[in-house]
Amino acid sequence: MSTTIGSGPSGTSRNLRLLSGVEVRIEITSDADYAARLDVHHEGQRWVYGIDSNQRATFIDVFNGKGRSDDPDEPDWMREVFVQLEVDWE
Repeated sequence: MSTTIGSGPSGTSRNLRLLSGVEVRIEITSDADYAARLDVHHEGQRWVYGIDSNQRATFIDVFNGKGRSDDPDEPDWMREVFVQLEVDWE
């Protein structure tokens, strides 16, 4: 399976500045269950998504500095991340 998201290959780690002014770090890695895995880091939290071969994101989990977070809510700006990466997100 391909391990790309948009035009970013597996192993990619970079910062994205969103239109809202928020800056996040993303990591694209390979995953056994998906075409790619996307980790989005911001202010000590990490949101994990699986990206399928149709470039569609599935939320997997969220972690804070102490482990898995009990509050899995996704921030409003997350949609901007997926728009920039050209990935469908529901």
